[in-house]
Amino acid sequence: MSLFRQRMLRWALRRQGPDSLPLQLKPRRIYILPTGTGWTFGLLVIAMFLAGMNYGNGLALLLTFWLAAFALVGMIQTQRSLAGLTLQHVHAEPAFAGGEVVLRAQLHSRLSLRDLTLDAEGARQVPVTGAGSHDEGSGDLSLSFPARQRGRWRAPVLRLSTSAPYGLFRTWTWLSLDVSTLVYPTPAGMRPLPELPGAEEGSRRLAGSLDELAALRPFREGDSPRQVAWKAYARGAPLLVREYQGHAAALREFDFDALPHDDTETRLSQLCRWIVDAAAENQRWTLRLPGSAVVAGAGPEHRRHCLSQLATFGAGSVT
Repeated sequence: MSLFRQRMLRWALRRQGPDSLPLQLKPRRIYILPTGTGWTFGLLVIAMFLAGMNYGNGLALLLTFWLAAFALVGMIQTQRSLAGLTLQHVHAEPAFAGGEVVLRAQLHSRLSLRDLTLDAEGARQVPVTGAGSHDEGSGDLSLSFPARQRGRWRAPVLRLSTSAPYGLFRTWTWLSLDVSTLVYPTPAGMRPLPELPGAEEGSRRLAGSLDELAALRPFREGDSPRQVAWKAYARGAPLLVREYQGHAAALREFDFDALPHDDTETRLSQLCRWIVDAAAENQRWTLRLPGSAVVAGAGPEHRRHCLSQLATFGAGSVT
């Protein structure tokens, strides 16, 4: 972004003040300029006016004034297309370092969402898919940002713009919202999952025979497909997951200090790899980090909590 644009952005943000949701756009915070097509149209109207005056052609002057009036009406309609738009909710989804943070803005507008553009510096637009609400002006606009490093990610200043209905002018507004999410470490590392406490090397092949079926529970997001009771599902039962007791109920210990020969980020990536794998296999584990309480459990919520601890370990942040 050029120095001039940075100064104009700072001026605009000071002028409009802080934003909070839900946000309804007021005319005073909406800016407008001609597009490339609009500048060409304006030069054409000026050329027609000069030619009409030079040759005293009344019909040419009449057409010139009609086109000028059309441009003025188009300018007003373009500016009004954003006025009254309501931004209801903005949410950024957690991501892994090296991936992408997806930001979704839920809004309601008199325009079709396909005529609106949401962008930000360094962002990639996610195409609007489907019909229905998108054509009616209610739905989500999405942006994708690179997640370069772990920590807390905060959304930059967003720009919402449109050139509808005629494409002669572009109108836009700046959105400065307090939206953040977590970027987890990259799941990496070749170390196998730590042994279960009390498991002997020679008895690993018999682990399946030591497990006893404890109960069947409804399927939850994050459960391993291998734990699903597919035979019961084929007989018309709901999607159920088998839970075991005994060897399978033991806790695997994921300990930061048990990886002494690696640097901090490598250790966190290995712990992240173990957590993702253990959650996919519906196992139970405990996470030990220096300066943090020991957490034990299983399931999607436990997975999210552990990954959040890894993301914020050492107060790492990303902007």
